[in-house]
Amino acid sequence: MTAVSQRPDAAAVGRLPYAALAVVVFVWGAGPVWAKLVTAPPLVAAPMRFLISAPLIVIATALRGHPLNWAMLKRTALAGMAFGINMIFVFATLQESTVAVLTVGIALQPALLLVVVGPVFDERPTPKHVLWTLAGVSGAALVILGAGAELRSSVLGVVLAALAMIMFSIYFVMTRLARSTTDVDPMAWIAGVTIWACVITLIPAFTWADRADWAAIDRVDLWWLTVMSLTTGFLGHVLMGWVHGYVEAARSSLFLLLMNAVAVGLAWPVHDEPITATQGVGGVIVLIAVAAVIGLPARDNATSKA
Repeated sequence: MTAVSQRPDAAAVGRLPYAALAVVVFVWGAGPVWAKLVTAPPLVAAPMRFLISAPLIVIATALRGHPLNWAMLKRTALAGMAFGINMIFVFATLQESTVAVLTVGIALQPALLLVVVGPVFDERPTPKHVLWTLAGVSGAALVILGAGAELRSSVLGVVLAALAMIMFSIYFVMTRLARSTTDVDPMAWIAGVTIWACVITLIPAFTWADRADWAAIDRVDLWWLTVMSLTTGFLGHVLMGWVHGYVEAARSSLFLLLMNAVAVGLAWPVHDEPITATQGVGGVIVLIAVAAVIGLPARDNATSKA
């Protein structure tokens, strides 16, 4: 079964999905900034974030008349595990790097989705797609190098940022496929994803974390973890799960590039990570390059099924 770009009732909702995307852009863009305020070890911070959000989303799903069941849990297993592993990498990256380093991976995600997993959506990259992707990589390099003395990252931090982007891309694609090819309820889907993310993050927490790690979570950490759970987690992912049923992945990824502006913009006053002129130019190049890639028609679009 091939993915469809729109739900049957897309016309009825008009521009509402794009309004929802605007909310997602802000809360997801703020996510790395809030996460960097959490000082607890990543192995305990990640599961705590899901332990806070999981009961909320499960109860909300039941109240809507779509209680979580075993069938949904089985369908969301892989997506939820990928999302949970992504969250561990996000917390670990932000303890090794500045927010700007993590946002580079976010900026490259739309190009990765188009070039690497495009075939999932019956799209094949053309030479122009590849050239624009290379331009985007060059822009991302400017974003990294342009930070100058403000750029702080270890080699481990860069690797963790890349792994976080790959894991999130797996979750993103699986959610898009589920919403575009079936009538799965978006809140029930995110509930299942959150449960599995909680499980997968608890395993290393109980295996390698000790009492001192758990004791490191203080009231400030709990506050920011709660903020992340309610905004980035509950609100952002439920809205994005709904949007996936109306907006094709390539177009929604383009909108999500604005997360970088939110993240870097908030990191300046919150974490004292100023934006340099070179970073600004690099960010514009990334935005233009990825927008151009998404605007180009896929080679096989003419023959793909609707």
